[in-house]
Amino acid sequence: MPCYTERGLAALEARGGAIRKLKRPGARAGITLIELLIVVAIIGVIATIAMIGVFSARTSAANSKAKADLRTLSAAQFSYYSKNDRFGTWNELVVGGFMDASWTGGKLTGEDGIVYTETQEGTESEFEGEAAILNGNTYIIDESGYIQQTG
Repeated sequence: MPCYTERGLAALEARGGAIRKLKRPGARAGITLIELLIVVAIIGVIATIAMIGVFSARTSAANSKAKADLRTLSAAQFSYYSKNDRFGTWNELVVGGFMDASWTGGKLTGEDGIVYTETQEGTESEFEGEAAILNGNTYIIDESGYIQQTG
């Protein structure tokens, strides 16, 4: 590296030349530990924001699936009602071919952790089903066909 005198430095600066002053001779240009820590912190913040979005999407998907399954249960109950003039138990819905066989027994835990419970067996005029999700949300559907969030 050439050695510049004060007068040579002033001449270079006057012509717009960029000069990098090194603290010690032979020092290499590179990134410092502080710069590296800042980059790691920025990557951490971006990863955190991305994970929040992923978890939010999973929660939304679980809520939507629970509601859709309750609507399916309601449709099966009304189909059963149209043939039998009463609402059926989950076992009766399965035997009659209105629901999948996994719905027998009055309680079903789905692969996604959603727990479906027959909270009131079907009678002549009413039924009730519940879906409890791992995220704490609970939905109930009854003979009105409306889904209500209870938790």
